[in-house]
Amino acid sequence: MCGGVNAAIAKALKLKDVWCLHELVHNEIVIRELKDLGFKFVDRIEDVPEGETVVFSAHGVSPAVRETAKARHLKVVDTTCPFVAKVHKAAKAFSDRGLPVVILGDPKHVEAKGIAGECGEWLHQIANLRESGELARISKGQKIGVVSQTTMNADEVARQVAELRTRYDVETMAEVCQATKERQDAVKRFCAGRRSEVGVLVLGSKTSSNSKRLAEVAAQNGAKAFLAGSLDEVKAIDFSGIGTLGVTSGASTPERFFMEAVKFLRNVPEHVAIIMDGNGRWATQRGKRRGEGHKAGAKTLGDVLNWCGDRGIKYLTVYAFSTENWKRPQEEVNGLMTLFARMLKSKEKDFMKNRVRFRMIGRRGDLSKKLLDTIVALEKKTAHFERQFLVAISYGGRAEIVDAVNAAIKKGEPLTEETFRNYLYAPDVPDPDLVIRTSGELRTSNFLLWETAYSEYYFTDVLWPDFSEAELDKAIESYAQRHRRKGGV
Repeated sequence: MCGGVNAAIAKALKLKDVWCLHELVHNEIVIRELKDLGFKFVDRIEDVPEGETVVFSAHGVSPAVRETAKARHLKVVDTTCPFVAKVHKAAKAFSDRGLPVVILGDPKHVEAKGIAGECGEWLHQIANLRESGELARISKGQKIGVVSQTTMNADEVARQVAELRTRYDVETMAEVCQATKERQDAVKRFCAGRRSEVGVLVLGSKTSSNSKRLAEVAAQNGAKAFLAGSLDEVKAIDFSGIGTLGVTSGASTPERFFMEAVKFLRNVPEHVAIIMDGNGRWATQRGKRRGEGHKAGAKTLGDVLNWCGDRGIKYLTVYAFSTENWKRPQEEVNGLMTLFARMLKSKEKDFMKNRVRFRMIGRRGDLSKKLLDTIVALEKKTAHFERQFLVAISYGGRAEIVDAVNAAIKKGEPLTEETFRNYLYAPDVPDPDLVIRTSGELRTSNFLLWETAYSEYYFTDVLWPDFSEAELDKAIESYAQRHRRKGGV
């Protein structure tokens, strides 16, 4: 999701039993979930009872709507996207100067209607220049102001502005938002130079302008375009004949839907756990100190996290430091703890940018206060993200089971397999589908003993610092070919 959509949803979720003027964002999954939380959606401000709280959607509203809300004594929560607000401001400035304002966009779209409300009588709403008779009222060579709906096809907006410049003296703030343009550019790069039959699947609602424009851009660049708003719609698509499929999403599409769709298309595991082994041997083979191997392994881990995200893997758990590792030489242990702290601080921006939730599993009391403070701070900052990265530090499978049993005894609760899960370090995280172990060792090494009862294992001779994207794909391909019976037939 783009920043404007995220901000709108975050602001709305702080409220209860409120009214929304128009859909908060154009995504059916989000709207359905908000309705389940008690949100009520209307298309007219007059339909909101006097004195109630009303949310203005990310698409913005006209000044007339704001005046009506004020007259009806409504408590307003404004979630207008900052970029949309910037377009409103530009349209009003053009109109206040007496310039005819040309709005490039869909006259029926709520965003375009809101922008139009800033322009008084000096308005020419254009969906397609070639089909519009509106411009005939503007004298050739006259100065005009041009703005655009923020979710349009960026190339088409640029083309129309260029065409207007051949006839008028143009001042423009006609731009699409950065999130929309980045997605459109990515689709164009993906399609460029592809020889096999290319398809592009856009995940987004049919009511979403930017999602429809993505499909339009894909088709214009030689791909067969598909648009799906739910996993059921994805499953119903016939992809036969498609050699390579690119997947993108509209700016208001929930990340979990994107991950589910990619997982379905690739048959990838939802949760991958990795025993990262071989840092020391990698360093020894190269005549380096073991610490250099750990540094190289840390870099590989950063790459693997990105590769897993690209493949739609929602959970990644890595075994970084076991309860038994405290027996290693003190110099090596200190170096590892310092490396953990540095890595977490250096990766914070990446976690925020890529919307990754960081979590630690293990015995926290074994860590220094400084390292634990760093971990807790990062966990709090990323707690609302859906994709998850779990790092096992001072972790042991037996230790986790013992800690869980002791917690249950303290609470006095009889245990079943189902209730036992509630006492694990990360009870809400599903069991790993696939466990990868590097360096040629064929052991579980006390890692996630309870959770991996029915996991699939993939062993490779590759040392962890040399673990590559191709090796990850081999592991996933191996997993995809297995029939997971879990004790059944």
